[in-house]
Formats: sequence, structure tokens, C-alpha cells
Amino acid sequence: MLPVTVRRVFLAEYRVDFRKQFNGLLAEAYRIGADPYDGDCVVFIKKDHTQIRALVGDGYGLYLVSRRFEGGRLRAVLEFSAEPSAGAISTGELSLLLEGSSFTVHQRAKAWRPAEAAAQMR
Repeated sequence: MLPVTVRRVFLAEYRVDFRKQFNGLLAEAYRIGADPYDGDCVVFIKKDHTQIRALVGDGYGLYLVSRRFEGGRLRAVLEFSAEPSAGAISTGELSLLLEGSSFTVHQRAKAWRPAEAAAQMR
């Protein structure tokens, strides 16, 4: 279970060496512009799609969540790029990913409240 302090979730879209631990994965998170100590969660997928690692922090330290799929591979369609890059996903998509499901989203639902109306309520 991830802490409730997660504010953004990034899915790394490049290959990362899974022998790296906290410091190595933290360096990879900083390479893509994420800051786990500020509530960002960075998700890494192993090259053969059999393991996921999520790095997230809070005010006290870092969490490293690892999930290995014993019966098969992750069904997420992901093409790894040569350069470090990441895409933003929602926490719901992260939940599906941790369950091993495919979460391909073609079009997200629009916000129920227009942006200008939300700004006026602040």
C-alpha cells in the first residue's frame, strides 16, 4: 500500500537497471524531473515485464514497493525509449498496473466542473 501523500505518479518509459536500490532509483527519479520526497511516485517496469518497482517518499524517508509477477508477465503495452522520459498516470491506473492489468486509456473523461468555475471557488 502506498502512502496517501502521493500527489503525482510517473511511469518511467525507459529501461532501468533493477539491481539499483534506493539511491540509484532516486537518482533515476531526479533524472526525469520527479521528486519522491515531495510526494511524487515513480514507477519502473523491468525490461522483461515481470517486475514493477515504485519509489515514493514522505517527510520521513522513502518507500520502495516491489511487485513480481510469478505466473506471467505484465500486460501493459510499453515501448522503452533510449532517453530517460516518463509519462504521468493516475493513481487508479497505478492500482491496475500493480494488479497486473492493462490500463490503456485512449481518452480521459473531462472534469465535471469547468476550470474557471473551480478557480472562482478558491
